[in-house]
Amino acid sequence: MSVDDEIYQGIGEILVAISPADAEVVLVEAELSPEGDHCKLLFDYVGPSGTKQWFLPSSAKVDSDLLDLFVRLRSFFESNGLYAEGKPWKGCIVELCLRSMKIKIDFKYE
Repeated sequence: MSVDDEIYQGIGEILVAISPADAEVVLVEAELSPEGDHCKLLFDYVGPSGTKQWFLPSSAKVDSDLLDLFVRLRSFFESNGLYAEGKPWKGCIVELCLRSMKIKIDFKYE
């Protein structure tokens, strides 16, 4: 398994573990500091009704674990020259469909 696949799998495993029982899609919006020492995380999910709802994981360890994975992912992008216009991304929106177990990440650069 490649390094980036391992990181994506780690993010997905965390989101599966913290998802509310009626969630069909889990969303996380992350905004990382330039130094990678902290980040702002917002958690939402979409249930059977199709309505987006906010939730909070039961453990602060989730924030720490996700921060570590996002920092590793950003470092992977930097090491492999994957930044748009040579600038590091400062945040992302993660979407995990719990039916298909497919993860999608949109990176924010500004």
